[in-house]
Amino acid sequence: MKFRVASLAAMSLLGLIPAVCRAQEFSADVVYFATSDPSAPSSAAKKSAPPPSKLYVSKDKMRLETRGLTGTILLVNRGERTAYALFPAQKAYQPISSGLSEYFRVQDTENACPDWQKAADQKIVCEKVGPEVMDGRQTVKYQNKGASEEATSAVWIDSALKYVVKWESARTGAKVHDIKEGPQPADLFAVPSGYELQPPKKSPKGISPRPH
Repeated sequence: MKFRVASLAAMSLLGLIPAVCRAQEFSADVVYFATSDPSAPSSAAKKSAPPPSKLYVSKDKMRLETRGLTGTILLVNRGERTAYALFPAQKAYQPISSGLSEYFRVQDTENACPDWQKAADQKIVCEKVGPEVMDGRQTVKYQNKGASEEATSAVWIDSALKYVVKWESARTGAKVHDIKEGPQPADLFAVPSGYELQPPKKSPKGISPRPH
């Protein structure tokens, strides 16, 4: 009888594993904002704000669809350490030197400094700030002490998704909205068939998700 109860308990726990994995996959909108621009009034800032981007995340893969003038799509596979920029209008793609260091997954939201340091393309001095509720979701804030103007100065990591849902630098930032948890189609994270490879430019520096 005890063996049967233990077996049933184990089966119940195993049944929860796919649900947990699915919960870490999601899609969302990304809204950009200026963190400091004393010379521009708030109304002007709103008019100049770029349209939201679309973010898709599946395990160690991500897709960011920029909705600006270029309409570039960025694909990052941290497991394989690859990153590509897609140009749908030209049906072309190009390798980029680094992924988007503002967005990354962590193993433990309460001890995320090692994962941030691994994802960052610049040296950071990471410090945990503490919990913060954002749009009804529990997050943990971390800061990069002494960050330069170009470096990310702070990130907020969603406790359930174990993923960055907000980041800020000295001038700009981005926040994830309208999160929809669930499995994402595998073809979202692959270069479409028929796309031609464009050789990378000299000394590629990657493509930033930050608005310009």
